[in-house]
Amino acid sequence: MTDFTEPIESDRESAGPAATVASTASGSTLWDRLAAPALAYPLIALTGWLLFLLNAGGYPLYTKGEPREGVTVFDIVNGGGIILPLRAGVEIPSKPLLMHWLAALASILSGGVTEWSVRMPSAIAAIGGMLICYGYIRRLFDQRAGLIAALILGTTFQYLQAGTGARVDMTLTFFMEVAFFEFIAIAEGLSTRVTLLYLAMALATLTKGPIGVMLPALVAAIWIVLYRRWDLISRLKLKRGALIVGLLGGGWYLAAIVTGGSAFIHKQLLAENLYRMVAHGGAEVTHGHPFYYEDLALLAGFLPWTLIGVIAAMQFRRGARRIDPRLGYLLVWIATVLLFYNLPQSKRGVYLLALYPALAATIAIFVNDALATPDRLARIVAPLSRAAGFAFASIGTVGALALLLLRLVPALTGSLLRSCGIAVPEFTDNLVAQVSLWRFSSLLIPALIFAAGLYLLRSPARIESLCTAIFAASAGVALAINLIVEPAMANTLALKTFATDARKLTKDNVVGYFGNLDYDFAFYNGRDLILTTPLDPHGPALMVSPEDDWKLAPPNLRANYRTLLRSNATDLDGSGRMLLLERINATSPVGAPATALSGPTTSLASRTDEDLRGNTELLVQAPNHLK
Repeated sequence: MTDFTEPIESDRESAGPAATVASTASGSTLWDRLAAPALAYPLIALTGWLLFLLNAGGYPLYTKGEPREGVTVFDIVNGGGIILPLRAGVEIPSKPLLMHWLAALASILSGGVTEWSVRMPSAIAAIGGMLICYGYIRRLFDQRAGLIAALILGTTFQYLQAGTGARVDMTLTFFMEVAFFEFIAIAEGLSTRVTLLYLAMALATLTKGPIGVMLPALVAAIWIVLYRRWDLISRLKLKRGALIVGLLGGGWYLAAIVTGGSAFIHKQLLAENLYRMVAHGGAEVTHGHPFYYEDLALLAGFLPWTLIGVIAAMQFRRGARRIDPRLGYLLVWIATVLLFYNLPQSKRGVYLLALYPALAATIAIFVNDALATPDRLARIVAPLSRAAGFAFASIGTVGALALLLLRLVPALTGSLLRSCGIAVPEFTDNLVAQVSLWRFSSLLIPALIFAAGLYLLRSPARIESLCTAIFAASAGVALAINLIVEPAMANTLALKTFATDARKLTKDNVVGYFGNLDYDFAFYNGRDLILTTPLDPHGPALMVSPEDDWKLAPPNLRANYRTLLRSNATDLDGSGRMLLLERINATSPVGAPATALSGPTTSLASRTDEDLRGNTELLVQAPNHLK
């Protein structure tokens, strides 16, 4: 069995003469030295740590998607089952559970379900995806192309977003990347690990469903037909593959069907898979977009490296590299995934992550070839370098001015934010707090971005200079978001404070929930929700509801409740608050005490609104029966 990390000279020769020229023509350059495995693997791992792990647990969950997955992880860890735990005790999960199992394992090992443990699978998968990309491209083509591909992949906007969020997409992308690359390695005689191929497909299936098998199999079938590689079919040992995928992926689905019955079949098998591909009159289509949406999403999501795609396209047009089976496979991979996701009415840019490793590798291969003959592309490299330099210098300047305003005149900063529709004043305060927390980094980051821009503006236009500057500036922007902007936004909009204060105020009394499910509250609430309605006279005397949903209830019903606690806004325009309500005529809580899944709570018997943390408002002092 061959290890894909071992160099094989014949592999480089079989990739075509252009690859050999590109790897030697420029001599012992910095890129060549960094591309050697002894330096490349640590460099990629360090880059991944900075981009995906640094501050991964430093801010609360606040979007819809992250806490939705976090609630499932919480239920797994706290006895809700591992086959089909109900989200917050009321919802069947919409995806298979491998990512959640991994997060649950991280939670158990780290001592509890936290923001860090829930985000950990995505961060580790993102770093692993970069390392895998380098390893396979190094074997299939050239080690310098492998390093460029890994750095491009890790610093695209969509990959950065998915790798820093607690969602299933990055875990899916990692296992599909292994399956895609392992197939071509087997086909080209660089690997005999068919078990790894099918294991990756099975784990991808356990992450997001049948798509984990369908896409790698479809790409492989198209490539086999195009290159007439019929002999490969017997080498793939399809019976072994069917057994592995059937036992792992199919085994969980069978257990989930037994557990969840028709509700599971309708939600996961039909609504989440079949009805997204085939229109159905009774199915609600989410993320509906026109057919060209994914193409535009790819151009935006692959930024800032979309610019370098122009150089790759020009190099491709020159015809300096023959489209051999290996490069042809990458092109089939890109085209198949893009076309596949253009067909359904339901579309999201993050779905295209499955093709990002192939696109990053293809661009890197052509850029690597272009490094050997830089003069031939000078006409396109020069304007791109100047444009990128101006953009980075401007971003760095604006960032430095924003820091200056934030430190010296925060009131002016708040006024400027309000003119942009950001009406929550706490956001400015939280920005100031994050800048103070990351004082050195907040000064270094805009300087780094500005320096990258100035470097491009003042130095000769070269492809390697352009790629280096784009990587440095992209890393700087990502760090600014991960350390300053997103934590400030999360601390402003998250319901962590409200959920914690409501839990302390209500102790272990039963609390109902009315309205659309808010996953952020469900995650920080620390116990399963009990759905109720103000029409139910026997329901809990205490109730939590989104303020907008509560306003839609009939006035005569709302008159029976008073507001005990009002949350901070969950949208930057100041809307989206949550309410803790109590029925006015209730003399004692109705129903049995709820079982707390988190630790013991502290009484808020005599606290006032000044005592509550954060932005929640205690509107009525706690009644006697809550003391």
